[in-house]
Amino acid sequence: MPAERESFEMNTPDQIDLKIDLPGLPELAPLVQDFASRALDLAEFSGTRRQDLLEAFLCGVELIERTLAHEGDTIVPLEIGVTIDAHALEFKILEHGTPLGGDLTESSGLDITDRIRPNTIFDRLWWVQKGHEGSELHLKVKREHPTIELLEEVRHRLDREEAENAHADTSPSDKTGEYKIREYRQGDGLEVARRIYEAYGRSYPNQDLYIPERIDALNQEGRLHSIICESPGGEIVGHYALERPELEPIGEAGQAVIDHRHRGHGLMKPMRSAVEAAGARLGLLGIWSQPTARHPISQRMNLKFGSTPTGLCLGTTPAEASLRGGVSGESESEGKSARHSCFLYWDPLTEEPMLRAFVPPELVPILNPLYQARQREIVFETDQPPPVNGHSAIHTRFDSARGVAWIALDQVTSGAFDGIQAAINAMTTSASAATIFVDLPLDDPGCGYLSAQLISEGLRLAGVGPRFRRVDDERKAEDILRLQLNPAPVDLAGLVVEGDLGRALADTVLDAC
Repeated sequence: MPAERESFEMNTPDQIDLKIDLPGLPELAPLVQDFASRALDLAEFSGTRRQDLLEAFLCGVELIERTLAHEGDTIVPLEIGVTIDAHALEFKILEHGTPLGGDLTESSGLDITDRIRPNTIFDRLWWVQKGHEGSELHLKVKREHPTIELLEEVRHRLDREEAENAHADTSPSDKTGEYKIREYRQGDGLEVARRIYEAYGRSYPNQDLYIPERIDALNQEGRLHSIICESPGGEIVGHYALERPELEPIGEAGQAVIDHRHRGHGLMKPMRSAVEAAGARLGLLGIWSQPTARHPISQRMNLKFGSTPTGLCLGTTPAEASLRGGVSGESESEGKSARHSCFLYWDPLTEEPMLRAFVPPELVPILNPLYQARQREIVFETDQPPPVNGHSAIHTRFDSARGVAWIALDQVTSGAFDGIQAAINAMTTSASAATIFVDLPLDDPGCGYLSAQLISEGLRLAGVGPRFRRVDDERKAEDILRLQLNPAPVDLAGLVVEGDLGRALADTVLDAC
């Protein structure tokens, strides 16, 4: 019997999703209560804690219905959902009536999150605006089950060991020469998708890599340039790629995977060499990459190929990510699951022109060695004249799978600060972004003034985005100054840094935390 019980527990789903749709009618309240009760039972809450959560959730539903009635809506359909995984239980209440939430300081329903006592009942409450679908209130509470926590600790340790084994495969063996490194061929997509799944499960952030037809199409369009490793028997056992989603003049090296049955032959190194050669043939300005800050192996590989660090981006990957080549983190201050981070590395393939960079004087001590390492001539302008009058076009992007937002502008004007603040507010309140990056044009005379303003408002340095911004002249692309904001916890205690320059960069970034 004990063996059967263990087998049952280990084969339960990683995540349970339940949902009911119903009109907001008082007589249906028992149905809502029964739904929530069963969800709390599934998440193994009990006693007074279970009762408090149930009452707080029902209070949230009732407050939404009353608010909608006050706004003039009569019977409004509600969709009530719940997601349960090893970490947390999360209720979602989607209403289709008068928009609620949004800016929690001004709009209808602004007091709902306060009246549910988030600090004492739920760990976190927030609104998500879903356009024509309506407004959705999220109520999340962390599960506290010792057995699950023990299983998670073991899984994280195994993930860490797996990551180090996968990325440490750089030393050749006597069989390395029997493997073939070649360009991608149409039809290779299925085997590439299988290798990605075998290495990363279903948590790899680029979902295109799970769809063979998308891999074929991206390679055909030039948005992906895949390098394939074949075994002596002709099997596809490895993949490394250059990624250019918008056909940029730079490429990102990554998406590296080796079939675990063929590790130990140093195959990562010749694949990375082929990626570098492909970038040169394509006439790219350079190759950038995002090695994880959870272990030093991928950072070391970048250093061996002549890449240098340019930035440390905090919280780029969700804490819940269970990569078979990655690790979940913990918050140093609270012991809660925290997000992973990554470095930015850059390897120029052509000589870079001189750059005149406009930055606050306090950033020069770290930016100067970053540019010296990549051998790019730079002149720092630390005067901070106010930006030119006008409004700036703010570009935003949000990756819902990772909870990461990017805010960028091509020109700094007098309206840029207010525009960026509005974008940050929208990303935090409506999209519930866990990590926000703000990219500023380094060669704009207003960059120093604007970046100083943003830093005074709580943003911190991430570093330099090498040639991340397209320009309409012979440079093709230019550097950006990246600042960052982290509404969600970041695993700072687990950061691993390789190299003196990387450590100096990390010290500067973390000093602001």
